[in-house]
Formats: sequence, C-alpha cells, structure tokens
Amino acid sequence: MSALPTLIVARDWTASHAQLDDIRFPGESARAVVSGSAGSGKSTLLRSLARMLADEGVETVMSRAATDIPATPPSTVLLVDDAHQLDVDRLRVLADRADDPDAGLIVAARTWPAPAELAPVLFRLERSHPAILLGEVTRPQLRSERPDLGDCEDAVLHLTGGIAWLVHECVGAHDDTDCADDPEHRTLHESLRPRILHRLMSVSPDLRRLVDDLSLGLAPLANADGRGEDLESLLSEGYAEGLLTGDGRPAPVVAESVRAVAPVTRVIDAIQSPGSSALRDEVVLRSFDGITDARASAALAARARAVLPGDAALAAALLEQSVACGADPAAMVRERAQAAWMLGRLDEAGVLLDTHAASAPADSSGELADLAAALWADRGMVRLADETYRARIPRDDPASATRARVAAAGAGRTPAPQAVAPGSPMPTPPSLLLTAYELLDRGLVATLSATTPISALSDLQRASELYTASADSGPSVELPAVIAAAAAIGLGDLKSAQTIVDDALTGAQGGSHREPRLELWSAWISLQRERPVEARAALARATHGRALSPRDDAFAATIEIGLARRYDDAAGLAAVWEASHARITRVEPDLYSLLPLGELVIAAARVGAPEAMEASFEAGLSLVAALGEPPAWSTSLHWAGIQRGILLNRPKALIPHARAMVSAASHNRLAARMAQAGRVWTSVLAGTVDPDAVENAARGLATVGLAWDGARLAGHGAGRSDDRKVIARLLACARELHPRDSLRPADGGEHAEAPDSAGDSPLSEREREVAELVLQGKTYAEIGEAIFISPRTAEHHIAHIRRRLDATSRSDLLAKLRIALDVAAPPTRAAPEESLP
Repeated sequence: MSALPTLIVARDWTASHAQLDDIRFPGESARAVVSGSAGSGKSTLLRSLARMLADEGVETVMSRAATDIPATPPSTVLLVDDAHQLDVDRLRVLADRADDPDAGLIVAARTWPAPAELAPVLFRLERSHPAILLGEVTRPQLRSERPDLGDCEDAVLHLTGGIAWLVHECVGAHDDTDCADDPEHRTLHESLRPRILHRLMSVSPDLRRLVDDLSLGLAPLANADGRGEDLESLLSEGYAEGLLTGDGRPAPVVAESVRAVAPVTRVIDAIQSPGSSALRDEVVLRSFDGITDARASAALAARARAVLPGDAALAAALLEQSVACGADPAAMVRERAQAAWMLGRLDEAGVLLDTHAASAPADSSGELADLAAALWADRGMVRLADETYRARIPRDDPASATRARVAAAGAGRTPAPQAVAPGSPMPTPPSLLLTAYELLDRGLVATLSATTPISALSDLQRASELYTASADSGPSVELPAVIAAAAAIGLGDLKSAQTIVDDALTGAQGGSHREPRLELWSAWISLQRERPVEARAALARATHGRALSPRDDAFAATIEIGLARRYDDAAGLAAVWEASHARITRVEPDLYSLLPLGELVIAAARVGAPEAMEASFEAGLSLVAALGEPPAWSTSLHWAGIQRGILLNRPKALIPHARAMVSAASHNRLAARMAQAGRVWTSVLAGTVDPDAVENAARGLATVGLAWDGARLAGHGAGRSDDRKVIARLLACARELHPRDSLRPADGGEHAEAPDSAGDSPLSEREREVAELVLQGKTYAEIGEAIFISPRTAEHHIAHIRRRLDATSRSDLLAKLRIALDVAAPPTRAAPEESLP
C-alpha cells in the first residue's frame, strides 16, 4: 500500500487506508466505488488496486469495450473505469453484477454526469463499503508528498484551490530558485496557463462560458445560448472537469488564465456588470495595460463613479486605469480627488485639485469647492476652507451653499442670510439631503444667537437623522452629527449628544471613511459622562489600523490627555502631554473644536505649560467674540479660562470669563451651572466653605457633563475646611462624582473590565486603590488627593493593609503588595519613605 501516491487518495489519508483495507477483507469479494473529478487519480488508483490484488492472488480484469461482463466469474474482480461514459445497456449489465454480493466489482466514475442507470450500480456497491472519494488535496497530503515546499505550501493550495490535477501540475513546475525572486508565483501562473487553456478548449461551450463569466466576475446565466444544462448542472460539470472548486468558484490560477486571454470587450462587460466581484482584483484592471480605448476608459470611469460612495479604493484604481486608457485627467479630477480624500490621502487629493481644477468642467465648480474646503478642514484649517468658498461662491447648489455657511461659522464669520427672492420656488423638489441641509442651516444659525431657542437642537438632531438617511458621502467641512452633538453639549444636554452620535454611527453617516471622526466624538462624550472604559474603547476603534487626518489625530490626542488628566497622576499626565504636544499643535481652533480646545487649555495649565496653548486660547476667544459670544459655543471655553486661572492662581484672569458666563446664565443651562459653580469656587478659594453650596454646585456641574470639575470643587472645599463632618461630606461627594477606578463597569455592559486577581485578594476595593498608589510611590497627601480622602485616612488604610498582610517592614510590605495585586516590581522609582508609617 505504501506505493500508492499520496495525491490520489481521499480527503483524509488515514481514512483512505481503512477504505482500501476493507476492499481486501478476507472472505469477501473486493467491491468499491471510486469517485472524483477529472485528474483526481481514479485511473491510477484502479491500476494500483489491480496490482495489489494480483499480488495477493486475486484475479482481476480491467473492463474494456469487448469485455463480456456476464461471463466474468464472480471471483474475478472486475475494474471499470469512467463508468459515467458507459451506454445504457452496458450500465444495466453492470447493475446485474452489482446485485450479486459475491461478485468482485470496483467502479470508478466522475461526479458528473450521473446517468440514471449508473445510480443503482453505485448504490449497491456502497452498501458493501463507503465510496472512496477523490477530490481536493489537503495540506497534510501535500506536505506528505512535497515536504520541501515550505513557505510555498499555502501558495500552491491557494492558486489551485486544492484541485488535484492542478496541484500535481503546480508542484511539478515549482522551482525554489524562481520562488525566491517571485513571491507572487507569477512563474507558476505562466507555466500552468497553457495546460488550463487547453483543458478549457476541450469542455462544452456552455461550461466554457460559465468559467469565463465566473473568472471575470460576471453573474453566470443558465442556458446562456438557449440550450444546454441548467446552472446547477453546469457547476457540477465544472467541478467534475477539475476547473471549479466544490463551492462553485474557479481556482485562482484558472480565473487568472481566463482573464489573461479575455478580449477587451468581455472585460468591459465585467467592468459594467453591477456587483462584479472581479473588479476588486487588480488582475482584471491589468487586462487594460497598454490599451488606449475610449470604450474601456468610459466604462472604467462610469463604474468608478458608481462604486465611489462605498468603495473608494476600488474607485481610485478604476479611475487610474481609465486615465491610462486615454481618459482626460481634468474631466475626472473631482472623482479622483474625492477618492483620494476618502482614503485619507490628503496630499494626493490636494495635488490633483491644484493641478487640474482650473481646467475641470465648469459645472463641477461647486463640487470642487466642497472638496477643497473639506481638505482644508481635515488639515485643521477651517479658516482656509471658508476662504475657499468665498473665492468660489456656490450660487446654484443649495447643499453646497449650506456647506459654505457651515465653513463660515466654523471660521468665526457669521453666515450671511441666504439670498432667496420672496415667493421664489425651491429650485428642486424636497429631498432627504436638501431638507437635512435646510434644517442644519436653520439650527446652526439659531445656536449662534444670544438666546438659543429650544427648537435649535431639535432642528440639528433632525438634520443629522435625515443626512444619515440620505446616504450622502460627499465632502463637507463638518458632519451634521458632530455639529448637533457639539451644540447639545454646549446647551448642557449630554444625553442628546450621545444619542445623536450613536445614531450616526449606526447609520454610517457620511460613509465608512467618516467613522473615525464619529467614534472620536463618541469617546469624547463618554469622557464627559465619566465612562472611561467606553471612552477608551471608542478611541481604540477610531485609531485602530488607520491613519487619521491631522484634525482627527489632534482630537484623539486631546482625548488621551483628557483621560490622563482625570484618571492618571501628575506624572502620567505630563508624560501623555509631552508625547502628544506635537500632534495638538498641528491644527487651528475653529467653532467645532472649541470643546477639545478647552480641555487642552486646562491640561496645559495643569502640567505647568500654559504658554503652550496661549495662542490657540486667544484665537478661540477671538473667534467666539467675532460671532457675538453665542453661549452655546462660548461657555465651555470661558469655563476653561476659569479653570486655567484657578490652576495658575491668577484671580484677575478669572474675571472676564466669569462675567461672560454670568451674562449668558439666563439664556443657557450650561452657563447657569458654570456661573453658580464659579461663584462658589471663588468663595472656597477665599476661605469660605458653605458645604450646601459647594455640594449643590458640584452636583450641578455633574448634570451638564462636568462631573470631574464638580469632584475637584468638592475636593477643594474639603481641603479648605476645618470641620471634620464637612470634610467627610465633601470628600464623599467628590468620590461619588468621580470614582477613581477607571476599570469599573460603566453600565455593567460588555466592555466592563475588572482585575483578574480581585476575587483572590485579601484587600477590599478601597484598600486595593490605596495599595496601587503606594506602589506608585505616592505620599499620604498625594494618595488623599488622588482618591479624595484625607491624608490621615490614607495613613489608616495603609496601617490596616500592613496588618492584613502581616508585613514586618517597608520592603516586606511592598513585596507583598505586588503579590496581592499581581504587579511586577518597578524598574526604577520606589515608594518614598514618608509614604509609609
């Protein structure tokens, strides 16, 4: 049995040995069915079985046309090859022999065709023994036959689809020397192509057309020429001929061979066919290499425009090939630049616009302005986006006109009223996109007033919903969902902001290329809502495996800084700030980035580098001043000014910002909460601590997304009081508003995390918090500040931990804490002496 070639056996080598042993079972006649596709080794197996049986003294006869089957003795094993080709009479005679359980009979046949008269033969034989199935070659079989293939093993199986005859040809042509310089195995493709094309010439016309269609990505048509078998039969025929895999697809090397010789007209058919899967394969596009053909370039361009909203990479490849086939580059500058923009290739898109925009068709000026403005916005330069629109005023496109007004507001320029003559009808019937932009324009303008009406947020939210429904993926300075969410935060409504962004993400607002920006805003809102686990998860989704635009990269860095400011110590914040500083200085402030700007202003003051954000802070203040100090947009920036003054101990710097919030308090819920907190904070800093006022102000800040600031206010109040009850009350309030444990479940959801060793630790949750800080080398005072407890309480916790762990010395305590918390010893810094009793 060892002489049998591995490549001709069934899917499992061990099972094949068992099946072959069954044929030889003493006292029984050899009876079996061998089934497989063309080239799978059926004939070779029959010859091997004949030799094996002859060696054991069993008489065998290989059936020929002249063989008298009825006269063949039952003890003689009759071997029949290609039984699927026998005529009806011959099959009936064979069925009579199969009816005799003592008659030796081994029949080999393809999986297709399956004559009705053949089925009883196979059925009766399989009642004696399971069929030996020959087909795709598996990795263990290939490795056993050719252990020298090494890294090329996967390539061979992929190219051939595991089809036995193709694997045989492939391993025969494989050369290690060629593969060293040919990682794509082009040599194997070329060496197999003549054999594949020869086989294709020998099959039926219907099957040849099916293989061609599948290789070119065209939907196969049953009865393509009005005759022949149906599609299912053709697929079975293709498998039996060794051209299609079991799932009905051509092996990759077969498909490539077909495409290599396909006429241009057929490839154009593939390009124009909706849903053509082969369009993703660059081999199809390479079919046009060296060809200048107007039909081909037009087909490629048309297909590119159709797939651009959903597949920018494919569209870019199609457009590039269209130009190579002779298309005018200027005629497609918008599509090419937009594809590059959607792929995040801002430089490429900018060069295309600079090079060809002047000679582009006149009717594309509005679209080109939109794209150029979006490029500037993604670079964090909304001011230049506004200047782009001002240089190319979109007169006839209401959607582009609204996008221009969004850019104007973003740059700090109050949008001029849209010029519409009284009684003028709408230029086009209402649509999802136009209605979305109408609501967006109305809502945005309303938020720029001193008294933002309640309807403004409703308009913005509906605008975001309709924009999502429109499935528009065109360029814009800012997404409606971002504008609506930022306005909702500015109005003190974090829940609405979260809903708006969640709905936009679910509906893929703006297309998949805008997903990172929406995820970043989701992270930002989670940060404001004291949900650090969710914030980090959204941040990871936004940044995983993709390059962000300068604007989004700066936003991601700001979120990292915000997380460090709230949940890390001063050293950790300083490290994150240092690592992120170059990223956050790449962009200019605009209306839609004032919230992140405020975070950076506060963080800069916290790390002792206020000058780093001085220019940006002044630019942001100038921007909101130019817009008339709209509370929905300016309040958060003024709050950052107050926090900056507190951190820098500059009481006079608080005055203009406090005045701005007091002025806006009667019209804006967020400003009212901030103004109240500002007054209380000023009193606390002056040494007057009213616990009721402090707690009310702190909790009020938490209701508008400033729980961290509320916790700090309560902590400052506790630090400036001598009353133990007041201290305990305010510290409890601070802990409630901002729990330090960033790993606790935000909502008990699937993203919740917890230390694996917590259940086995002898320490309580609070003691674990203290222990972590001890291992970081913090003093009693630093521990108290970090988790809002007094230094004396921190000292008591550490004494209790020492007793629980039975620590006999400082070093012993640190070692046992590392074991209890499953923390590795730090390479450098150790806990200072004053941190332990």
